[in-house]
Amino acid sequence: MGIEKNISESEWKVLETLWDKPGSLIGEIREALSKSGWSYSTIKTLVLRLTQKGIVRTEESPQGKRYYPAVDEEASRRSETRNFIDRIYKGSVHMMVSNLVKGSGLSEAETAELMELIDKIEE
Repeated sequence: MGIEKNISESEWKVLETLWDKPGSLIGEIREALSKSGWSYSTIKTLVLRLTQKGIVRTEESPQGKRYYPAVDEEASRRSETRNFIDRIYKGSVHMMVSNLVKGSGLSEAETAELMELIDKIEE
């Protein structure tokens, strides 16, 4: 199951941390996100929001609450990609790919790889 509710970029970073290390204590999440510059209370708030949305679940342990992702990583990435395409490109994958190719300066090899992927999708 993927994410069914919108989450912020900050919440996404917390979720990625839990996919990397499920069962983390809040201190471990904070340590993993130390480069973000976020305070303990900010991280705690983000985790609480994700828990309230049903995206993260908790289990009690002798060391304290452990946090686990309650959503599948791959399904969540697909869902977020679809939300992005719908929001930014009005649901048009063609428009997104066209914009990517025009504005990204892809090499010939990258363009060929992209075309192969598109061909596979169309089959």
